[in-house]
Amino acid sequence: MLRGMRASAAPSVISSWTKVIIDALDALGIDPVPVLADGGFSVEAFRDPNARMPAIATARLWRSASQQANDPAFGLFASRFVQPTTFHALGVAIYASTTLREALQRLLHYSHLVSDAADLELELSRGSGRLKFVIRAGEVPSAEALDAIMSLIVRTCRTLTSSAFSLLSVEQRRPRPADPLPYERFFRCPVHFDQNMDAISFDLETLDLRLAGANPELARHNDDLVRRYLAEMREGTVVDRVRRTLTEHLAGDASPVKIASLLGMSSRSLQRRLQEQGTSYAQVLRDTRRELAVSYLCEQHCSITEIAFLLGFEDASAFARAFRSWTGVSPSEFRARV
Repeated sequence: MLRGMRASAAPSVISSWTKVIIDALDALGIDPVPVLADGGFSVEAFRDPNARMPAIATARLWRSASQQANDPAFGLFASRFVQPTTFHALGVAIYASTTLREALQRLLHYSHLVSDAADLELELSRGSGRLKFVIRAGEVPSAEALDAIMSLIVRTCRTLTSSAFSLLSVEQRRPRPADPLPYERFFRCPVHFDQNMDAISFDLETLDLRLAGANPELARHNDDLVRRYLAEMREGTVVDRVRRTLTEHLAGDASPVKIASLLGMSSRSLQRRLQEQGTSYAQVLRDTRRELAVSYLCEQHCSITEIAFLLGFEDASAFARAFRSWTGVSPSEFRARV
C-alpha cells in the first residue's frame, strides 16, 4: 500500500482550491458574496492563491454553495473550473508526468499541498487499483468537497490518457442522494453510497502507458517548487507565525510592538516582512479575528460577550460592528444560520 504524507498541524486548504467555488457560482449566475459571507469569508481573502484557509471553514463553504446552487452534486460541476495552476506547481508536475502511475504517485506524495484534512492511500491488487480518501480523526468532511476532488482526479486522468477513461467502481460514505444519476453519468461505473470509505477503483491497464504531455525535466523542476512550498507550510511563513501568536494574545496585549517582540524582531522589521508577503499587520489582525469569530460562533458554549473578549474587542458592540463589516450580518444572525 502506498500512503500519502500525514500532517500534525491544524488542517488547512490552499485558497486557490476554495476559489473554484467562486468560479462555479459565477458560472451559474449566483452571486458568491453572500455565500462567502455565510462562511465568514470575503472575496479579498482569496487574493493570494497560495494562502492557506481553515479546512473546517471551507467545508462549510462547500455545503453553503451546494445549497445556494440547489444542486447536491455541486462538487461534480465545480471541479471543471480547476486549472493546472490551481494547485501551485503540483498541477503542472502532474500534467508533465511520464505515466499515469507517476502522476498518481505525485498526488499521493504531495496531496497535503491542496489539503491536509485527509490522506490518500493507493491499494494495488492484480489488475486493479483503489485510491482511498482517509479523513483525519476528528474532521467532518464536506461531501461536496469530496465529490469535487474525486471528479477532478477522474477528469485529470481522462485529460492525460483518453476521454474514454472510466472507473471500475466508486464508494462513498455519504447517504444515497435522491437522484444518483449525475454520479453514475459522470463516473460511468457503479456508484455505491452509504459505504464505510470514500474510494475510486480503476483498471491498471493504462497505468504505465507513456503520456502525450510527458516532460520529465519540467516535472522535476515543479517537484522542487512543491517541496519548497510544503517546507514553508510546515515551518510557517511570517504571516502564519503572526496569526498563531495573535491567537494566543488577542485577549491581552496584541499590539504590533508586543507581537513583534514575541517573534524576536522589531515592530519595523515585522511590518516590512508582512509587506513583502503582500499584507499588513492590520490585515492579518482582521483576518485572524474574523476566522476565530466564525469558529467561536459555531461553538454554542461561548457567549457573544465572551467571544468579544477573546478576540480583544472593548465590548460586544464593537465586536458586532466589526463582524457585520466582515460578513454583512450580526454575530447573533450568523449563529442562528449555523
